[in-house]
Amino acid sequence: MQKTNNIFKISLLDGWKDKTIFTFEGPIDSGVQHNIVLVIDDTLESKTDLQEYVKSQMMVSKEALPGFEMISEKEKVLGSGIKGYEVVYKYMPKDDQALFQKQFYTIISDKAYIFTSTFSKETLQTISLDVDTIIGSLTPLNLEE
Repeated sequence: MQKTNNIFKISLLDGWKDKTIFTFEGPIDSGVQHNIVLVIDDTLESKTDLQEYVKSQMMVSKEALPGFEMISEKEKVLGSGIKGYEVVYKYMPKDDQALFQKQFYTIISDKAYIFTSTFSKETLQTISLDVDTIIGSLTPLNLEE
């Protein structure tokens, strides 16, 4: 079943910026409330290199997340043909808890789309497949048309 998010248009006055963070809630499994967080960064310079952008974002994560450990990173093409970059890393928010985050980055029309999802070791093999399917359905819309 295909569902879309709440789509709307709003006009902001000078001095206001859209810093919306989208959160899509999924199931609770293995003690983790699964979700997908989407941030759209529209502050990019024209012709920003995707891998350099991801590298700079990973430096921030490495410094901010305790026990950060990179698991994998690779270029990835969504079913729609959108090219991006996927990273998977582990961190330890508590001494007895390891969490895994999977991020997908893409740049479309000088905007970075950053999807982040958190998993347990078990759900990285199960629920992450659903997350991949959802991210794969990304279809940026131009509401100005």
